[in-house]
Order: sequence, then C-alpha cells, then structure tokens
Amino acid sequence: MRDDLALIVFGAVAGLVRAMGVKVETGWTGLLFTMGHAGKELHPGFHLLIPFVQRARKVPTRSRTLDLPLQRVVNADGLVFHVDANLVYRIVDVRKALIEIDRLEKGMLQMLGLGVGDILRAADHEAIKHQRVLDEALEANLSRRLEPWGVTIERVGFQSISPSPQTLRITQLAATIGERRETARLLAEAGIAPRRTLPLVGTRQMPRQRTRLLVARELYSRRRRHILALAKRAGWSGAEIRRARVRLRASLALEGRGRALQVT
Repeated sequence: MRDDLALIVFGAVAGLVRAMGVKVETGWTGLLFTMGHAGKELHPGFHLLIPFVQRARKVPTRSRTLDLPLQRVVNADGLVFHVDANLVYRIVDVRKALIEIDRLEKGMLQMLGLGVGDILRAADHEAIKHQRVLDEALEANLSRRLEPWGVTIERVGFQSISPSPQTLRITQLAATIGERRETARLLAEAGIAPRRTLPLVGTRQMPRQRTRLLVARELYSRRRRHILALAKRAGWSGAEIRRARVRLRASLALEGRGRALQVT
C-alpha cells in the first residue's frame, strides 16, 4: 500500500516538474509560447514554465541534411532526365521556422523539388554538362525560397543527372548524324559524287555493286520461272497458275526485302 502511494506521489511530482519546466538539449533551440503568443527563444538548459499557461516548442538548430528522392524532369530541349539532389541547411531564425510554416522539413523537401525543376527546365542539353553552374543556380533559387522560413543553406547540389534510355538514344543519334553530315560535306568538297557519298559515311544497309544486284535479280527471276514450270507440268489450270504467280511474287519479294541495298 505504501509502495503504491509512493509511486503515485512520485508520478504526481514528476508531472508537476515537467509541467513547470522544459529542458532544451544542445543543438536545439526552443520558442516560448504564452497563451498562444510567441515569446523569447529558449537556449540549451532547463527553463521554468507556468503550468497550463506557457509551453515551449523546440527545433534543431544544428546543420541537417535533406535528400531529394529521384525525380523525372524534362529540360528545355524536351529531353527527360532522372535527377536527385542533396541539401545541407541550418535554422537561423527559430521564430520564423516555427511560425511561418507548419511542417518545415516537408515544406523544404517540396521547395527542393521545385527548385530542381526550375533549374533543369531552363537548361538545354549543353548547359546540363556544367554541373557546377547548375549547383550555383540551385543554391540561389533555394536561398530565395527558404529565407522567409528562417533557413540558411550551407551546401546544395545535384547528386546525379542521368538521361533516360530514350534521351540517351536521341543524343547518341544526334551526335552520329552530326558526324556523318560533316563527313558528307568534306567528301562533297573533295569532289565525290553525292550518290557515292552515302555508302561512304555509313548507312543501315551495306552497299552492293551493280553487277551483284543484277545477279540477284536474275536468280529471283530464274526461281520464279522454275516454280511456274513445275506447276504447269503438274497440270494446274491457267487460273491456278495466275493465282500462284501472284502469291509467288509476294513471297519472293518479302524474302528479298531485307536484301534491297543501295547501288553504288
């Protein structure tokens, strides 16, 4: 009975002490609210409060890190990139951090995403190669956005900027086309005929000499005549042979479609 009474008394005293004061740890800063009105800042240590009249809210004022999850952003050229960023910040105005925004960290994460989108949407493919310039632009953008919340930026930057598979294919094709265009121009200046330039700069199909093309056509015609001759010997009617000729032409054309090459 005495033990139960002692526990009750101890709990009541602990609750009263807790209600009468607040402890602020090192690396944190508190803000005193009296009847709902913001008052003075509370530095690390123990501070007495008037129970049920005053309360304190605390925020970490040491440097903290915020990581932006992978984002999909379209740049000024309409190309898709996958990016993520990192922000190191510190709260310098506790009053603003607790009053001007409800959930500071969530709001900062959203602002970081908006800042990344603003910077990359204004950057073309060449500008994205200069990551240091992008980091400086992102820092300026976020400094303007976060200053009303009492936050200062210590470091911010893109962790990675990688093109999507489709963007990578487009950029590689663009580089290849540029190289071939320059090669074709140099060959034309050297006096090479345009019809011979294309096979030299490279195509999806291998060039074939005219004699080889004529041989292929002769083999195609020979196979066609041989098959029709066999049909006549088998006693096919004229209508059946005509239908077979149409189907045969389509079949052989389909077979040779992949071998239709440029003629030099």
